[in-house]
Amino acid sequence: MQNTTTVLSRHLPSRTLGALALFGALLLPPVAANASDAREPDEVYRQVCAHCHAPDKAVGPEITMAFPEAAWEARGNYIRNTVRHGRAAMPAFRAAKISDPELEALIEALVRGDMATTAASEE
Repeated sequence: MQNTTTVLSRHLPSRTLGALALFGALLLPPVAANASDAREPDEVYRQVCAHCHAPDKAVGPEITMAFPEAAWEARGNYIRNTVRHGRAAMPAFRAAKISDPELEALIEALVRGDMATTAASEE
């Protein structure tokens, strides 16, 4: 018996589905694969975060204030988890929207307080 998978009431062999999935993956635009293709943290903040987290928007909490160095790791883990999985009204952002290198650079800039000047200049 041939292995089949049901798709929209049709039966296709598994190898056909695998070939279709591979073809579909090749059509997707590439995500910033290395650090040289990654956007700068202030650009990521402006394009993705500022819509809700800028001080004049008052939709989401302010995220640009500096944190004590002892809290950087915990705050970074919290930001990473919230960005990737969402929380309350905040949606999750997949790597296609914010790549892993971009997210790590953004987290570093946020916990150090580097983004406070960017956010203040947008008011």
